[in-house]
Amino acid sequence: MKTLCCALVRDGDELLVAVPENRTVEFYKYLRGFGFCFTLHSRGFCEDNVFCFHESENTERLSAIVSAFPLGAGQ
Repeated sequence: MKTLCCALVRDGDELLVAVPENRTVEFYKYLRGFGFCFTLHSRGFCEDNVFCFHESENTERLSAIVSAFPLGAGQ
């Protein structure tokens, strides 16, 4: 899962982004500023969490925004 962190992945009709547990709150706040509609699937304590977006989201914009998130800043 580590190689997929903060990478946009398609699964059926959903777009998924895995984020380390210790960066979930920061990523959530980061995304809220862009107006995306998403759900968060928490996988448990000390696990990566998955943000799910509907397929109707602009994939190019979402991918650019996700890849710009400073993943290593809080580690």
